Amino acid sequence: MTTSAKILLAEDEAIAAHHLRQSLLRMGYFVTGVVKTGEEVIDNVAETRPDLILMDITLGGKIDGICAVQKLNAHTDIPVIYLTANSDSEVFERAKITSPYAYLIKPYELYQLQNAIEIALYKHNLEKLQKESESRYRTIFEVSDNAMMLIDEDSTINMVNEQFEILTGYSKKSVEHLKKWTDFFDNNERSKLEERLQQVLSDTAPPLHHFELIITDKRGITKVVYTNVKKVPDTDTRIISMNDISELKLAESEIRLLNNELNNINKGLNQEITLRERVERQLRYKATHDHLTGLPNRVLLFDRMKQAFAFEARHNTLIALMILDLDNFKNINDTMGHLAGDILLKKVALGLQKCMRQYDTVGRLGGDEFIIILNDADTVQDIITFAEKIQAIFQEPFDILGQQAYVTTSIGVAVFPLHGSMIETLLKKADMAMYVAKKEGRNTFRFFSDSMDAKHSDQLHGMRTKRRIAQMEESALSKSFSYVDEDQISH
Repeated sequence: MTTSAKILLAEDEAIAAHHLRQSLLRMGYFVTGVVKTGEEVIDNVAETRPDLILMDITLGGKIDGICAVQKLNAHTDIPVIYLTANSDSEVFERAKITSPYAYLIKPYELYQLQNAIEIALYKHNLEKLQKESESRYRTIFEVSDNAMMLIDEDSTINMVNEQFEILTGYSKKSVEHLKKWTDFFDNNERSKLEERLQQVLSDTAPPLHHFELIITDKRGITKVVYTNVKKVPDTDTRIISMNDISELKLAESEIRLLNNELNNINKGLNQEITLRERVERQLRYKATHDHLTGLPNRVLLFDRMKQAFAFEARHNTLIALMILDLDNFKNINDTMGHLAGDILLKKVALGLQKCMRQYDTVGRLGGDEFIIILNDADTVQDIITFAEKIQAIFQEPFDILGQQAYVTTSIGVAVFPLHGSMIETLLKKADMAMYVAKKEGRNTFRFFSDSMDAKHSDQLHGMRTKRRIAQMEESALSKSFSYVDEDQISH
C-alpha cells in the first residue's frame, strides 16, 4: 500500500463524503480536503498539490467533475479516478477523453476503490519516472554536438535535434513524423545504412556500428558523415548519430595529395643522393686506386701500412714490405707497344692479387713498380716462402695480344720491426734492397742489410730520382681523372 499519499476528495453529498473520508483515513491515506464544486477542486489543487483526486462527476457549481479535470490537465499532471452513479455512455465517453486512471460506478466496494487508488498511484509514478527519463534523454539529445535522428521500426523519423537541422537544412516540423531516414540518402548509401540497422536489431550483430555515409542536404549538397547506430533497449527504435566530417575528409584528401607530392620529391632526392653517393664512391676509388690496374695506389697503401704497423706492434709478429720492379719492362713497350705494356701490367696485378691472403695488400706505386704488404708473418722463413711464391708467377709467359711475353721481377724486402718502425724508413730500405736485387742479376729478391747503406747509396740516389720523376708524372695523370661527370656515371 502506498502510505502517506495525499488525496483530494470531490463529493457534493455530505454523508457520502464523510464516510468516504473516514474510509480513506483508515486505509492510511492523507486527505488534503473535501470539496463540493468543480471550482473548489481547481483552487484546492493549486493550494495543496494532492497525489490523486477522487472525482465525483456530478458536482455543485458551474462546472462538473469532467470539466474540472479538463482544466486541470491543461497545467497539472495529477491522476484522477472518477466516482459516479451515472452509467450513461455519453458521460463515460466525455470522461474517457480526460484519460482517467479508473472509472468506478456507485455503489462500489471499498477494496475496489483501494485497488484502483493503488494502481493509479503506481502507474502514475511509473509514468512520472518515464517522463523524467525522457526529459533527460531529450535534453541530452538536444544538446548533443552531433546531428541525431530517432527512428521507429518502419524507418519513420520520430525526433531530430537542432544539429540535424543545421546539417540538413530541414526544420523539425518538416521532418518529424513526416519523413523517413531514407529520404536523405541515395540508393547506395541507403542500402549500406539499412544493412547496419538490421545488424543493430539482431542479437547476433557484431559490436561495430560505426561507418561513413554520404548525406544530401536541402540544397542538394552532399556531405560525408561519420555515423553511429544504437538500439533503444527493449524496443525496435533506433538512434542514428551523425557527425559531419566533410572538412576532415577534404583535409585527408589534400594531405594524401601532399604526401604523394612529398613522396615524389623524396624519390627524386633519394635518386639524387644515390647518384651523388655513387659519384663520391667513384671519386674516392679513383683517389685511392691505380686507374690502370685497380690496385691500391700510394695514398691507400700508406693508410694500409699504418693500420698494419699498429696491429702488428700489439701482436709481436712481422710485416714484410716488398717493392717489386719488373725487369726489362721498357723492352716490352719498345717492341710490342704501350698497349701491350698496359696489358702486361694488368695481368701482373691480377697474378699478384691471387697470391694475397685476405689481410695482405698489393698496390702499384707507378710505372712498372708494385708494392706488397705481407702481414702477420711469424718468421723470416715465412716471408721467404711468400717471396718465392711471388716469383713463381713470372716463371710462365704472359699472353699479350696473342703473343708470348716473358718478364721477371726484382724484389726488395724490408721487415718491420727488424729494419725499422717508420713507413718512410722501411720504404727506403725496401727500395734499396730491390736495387741491389737488380744489380745482382735480376729475377731475384733481396732482404735489406746494413751493408747496403754505404755500398749502394750513391748509385741508388740516381735511380730514386728517376723513379720519383715517373711517380710525379703518374700523380699528374691521376689528377686529370679526379673529376667525374655525373651524366657520364649515370649512363
